[in-house]
Amino acid sequence: MSGSSRLWVALSAAALMAGASWFGGWAQPTVRMADVQKREPLATVFPRQMGDWRIDELSINIELPPDVAAQVKAIYTEVADKVYVNSQGDRIMVTIAYGRDQSDGFKVHRPEVCYAAQGFHVDATQDAVVKLDDHAIDVKRVMTHLGERHEPVTYWMVIGDDVVNSPARHKMMQVRHALDGLIADGLLVRVSSISRDPEAAYVVQDAFVREWKLHVPASQRARLFGS
Repeated sequence: MSGSSRLWVALSAAALMAGASWFGGWAQPTVRMADVQKREPLATVFPRQMGDWRIDELSINIELPPDVAAQVKAIYTEVADKVYVNSQGDRIMVTIAYGRDQSDGFKVHRPEVCYAAQGFHVDATQDAVVKLDDHAIDVKRVMTHLGERHEPVTYWMVIGDDVVNSPARHKMMQVRHALDGLIADGLLVRVSSISRDPEAAYVVQDAFVREWKLHVPASQRARLFGS
């Protein structure tokens, strides 16, 4: 290789490295979405009465082990849960984990991780769709059990106002918002019930989600169920 060729290669490499460095700096988000879009406290998304469903004040969700609880507290800005019951005696447990910065995702609070950390046996997740009044959302289903407690779970994740149901789509939405200069916020919504019949449980859970969306304040619907 001649001296001029080596010089051209060296200059080209230097230009590529400088360009990559510039792009990395340019694409680094600096503004939190949570500071641009007002986010109400999670308590506002839990109406006391929703059609035939009402908050069951006497029931509580199962407590997390101390180490998992500490991780959740460190990663998430706010975590809230409620138990609802209807006139048929069906109970639905709802948990929402919200984070102002979703660069680390929802690894800790995903049922595959959270339930396993509590000693539950966790089956493989399955993709599903919940049809709402004006659109449908992609969700994950997973059956869990610990001793005599059998708990089918439905959950989904929202980045900004977009429902994501896979790590790949999660990352894609993160990058999309980062290119707009925004640090995305997001939440994970988990709905579960006690049942040995997961298919029947999922029917009740879907009906609950549809009723829930109707009673959530309009300003909060996209945050929970996507836009």
